[in-house]
Amino acid sequence: MTSESDLDQVTGWLEVARRVLFITGAGISADSGLPTYRGVGGLYNRGVTEDGMAIEEALSGDVFSSRPEVTWRYLRQIEAACRDATCNRAHNVIALLERGPREIWVLTQNVDGFH
Repeated sequence: MTSESDLDQVTGWLEVARRVLFITGAGISADSGLPTYRGVGGLYNRGVTEDGMAIEEALSGDVFSSRPEVTWRYLRQIEAACRDATCNRAHNVIALLERGPREIWVLTQNVDGFH
């Protein structure tokens, strides 16, 4: 849990910073309801699929080439889990800071479009 003094310290740094870099990954979008890959309950931590293979194998190019129905089954499940997701407070705070006087950079591997 973040303490009030920690937040005050970060706020102070942001007030004087000319440039800020946010480095994010799947965790920032977990509060939006998007599944993570390797975090708690992540897609890659669920063991084998009903097809007897790990999810990363089911989503691989090799399986897509040889058994596309398997890959599409799991892509549909991922899409359904993501369908109603929206930006969360962290995304909104970054967007708000981008409107300010400082230079804001976001480095992410996310493709959710929330940044």
